[in-house]
Amino acid sequence: MLTYRRIKEVFIRSDYSWYKDDYQEYTFNFNKERMAQANVRPYELFASVSSVFGRDISVGSIVVDSESEKLKLTSRQSYEYDIWNMQFLPLQVGSRDYKLSQLATVEKGQTPQDVSKINQQYRLCLQYEYIGASTQGQRIQSRILETFNELMPMGYSTKGDAYSWRWGEKDSRQFFLLLLVIVIIFFTTGILFNSLKQPLAVICVIPVSYIGVFLTFYLFHLNFDQGGFASFILLCGITVNASIYILNEYNRIRETRPLMPPIRAYLKAWNAKITPIFLTVVSTVLGFIPFLVGKEKEAFWFPLAAGAIGGLLMSIIGVYLFLPIFSLKKRQKI
Repeated sequence: MLTYRRIKEVFIRSDYSWYKDDYQEYTFNFNKERMAQANVRPYELFASVSSVFGRDISVGSIVVDSESEKLKLTSRQSYEYDIWNMQFLPLQVGSRDYKLSQLATVEKGQTPQDVSKINQQYRLCLQYEYIGASTQGQRIQSRILETFNELMPMGYSTKGDAYSWRWGEKDSRQFFLLLLVIVIIFFTTGILFNSLKQPLAVICVIPVSYIGVFLTFYLFHLNFDQGGFASFILLCGITVNASIYILNEYNRIRETRPLMPPIRAYLKAWNAKITPIFLTVVSTVLGFIPFLVGKEKEAFWFPLAAGAIGGLLMSIIGVYLFLPIFSLKKRQKI
């Protein structure tokens, strides 16, 4: 992949992530041809190395003062030898002496910290940084995947899963899910308010909160994925909840005091409900902050937290400015 000029920073993880993990380990690379000529098996090579560099090897237990104590062995050379000594000092493998450099190499490289298993299948995620047109990037990825699949042994396969600002064809049903949520909100609020105009006012505030999600992902250069879509669903509920509080109180005041001007009734409803609405938004934002701090940022929870916080802050503006515009009637001219 690095042969392409526009591709760099290729690394392997156990799961997809929006940031690069710099975790590295020393790995063995066997010279299979040389080991076959010397008739040395991999486990024999590891056994010869572990006897010199072994630490905390459990060999059993002994009884000391009527209590059982675990017995572990550690090689003295494990604290004296370094990587160079391990590769170039002779080791006894079977009945012959070899240098590790003759049979294998030791290299420091980036490796996944854990093992990921999905649908009873083990998975490794290869990610890279590509600079250029997205169409050309998709062509390069398709070409690389075809090459990988030809080289993969039986039982292994590769597929692409790129992050982007739009969903693929297999995930297009998420648009319909979002539309279904909005339709359910419309009918539910229509039954509650016994009106068709006020449910539309409630729904019109939802896109205003979505502006905060898009601005958050754009300004902080985050990848929009399933976490961002989940923040859409979350914002639907919280934004609608705030609008329902205010409009329900507004309708109650209008019923009890029909002669009160609509603007004054709305201000009374706003003053009565803004405190619980504001506390709900603040508590939700504070609850998502732990997902934003720390070095280990989850691929799903970090975009969800970032999108939810940006959308909630923008929803306050939407409820404050746009809800009265959509819900109050215009003053009739005489």
